[in-house]
Amino acid sequence: MIENMPDNIPEKRHTGLYERYKRLSKGKKAILIVLLIWLAQALPKWTAAITADGELSAKIMKVFVTPRSLH
Repeated sequence: MIENMPDNIPEKRHTGLYERYKRLSKGKKAILIVLLIWLAQALPKWTAAITADGELSAKIMKVFVTPRSLH
């Protein structure tokens, strides 16, 4: 009975990042590469700026985390 099942059932394939990248158009590939280069350059700068100065990191944290009142 199982051998009579149709073979036209589509298989679910998990495509990797490289296969998805290969399917992109040239314009989208260029934009993606530019964004990745920008991120690679900006991330160390942001990390150094935030962690190098205690006052700056405290100011940034105050934006995202409000202090609780002390009772």
